[in-house]
Amino acid sequence: MRSPLIAFYGLSLLAGSALAQETQHLRDFKNQLIGKRPLAETVASALAGVAFDTPKEWGPGIEGFGKRAGSSFGKRAVKASVELGVSEWTHESLHYRRLGTGSVLERLEHAVVTTYWVPRDDGRGHTLAVGRIAGSVIAPEVARLWMPDRVANFQGATRSTCWSMGLDVGVNVFCEFWHRPR
Repeated sequence: MRSPLIAFYGLSLLAGSALAQETQHLRDFKNQLIGKRPLAETVASALAGVAFDTPKEWGPGIEGFGKRAGSSFGKRAVKASVELGVSEWTHESLHYRRLGTGSVLERLEHAVVTTYWVPRDDGRGHTLAVGRIAGSVIAPEVARLWMPDRVANFQGATRSTCWSMGLDVGVNVFCEFWHRPR
């Protein structure tokens, strides 16, 4: 039952990507799936899974690494798909903009708040980052399709959602304080 659903989702994802206009949101979607950073995130996630042997059913070694890497990429693809669709519809700009000046506390607050309170890409103020939130919630639920039965439960999906949302905040905090020469 799970395999046909995964195949159907993959085909619909590819078809939707091929039909979509080349917008900033679509370029962001591609950047979330292809490139150095997504590859590094996938490898790091899979290595952590092998190191901690989670889920145990996937086993150690290269086969376990491959399953974990595929799962990480699959969750990233679902999250990016949801973010693309929703942010296009609600005109959310999901690009982080550094504050760059001010006290450490002001910059930290800016990084945390602007993770989920974002400017609109049409210039009409700010809005809740519904796309980012929805992607963080839906991706672990979809991943339950291919996860082992022992961990494919609501508790596991909720834990994954919390990790995803925390990671989004952490990335913005890192970007705020990481020195980038101009």
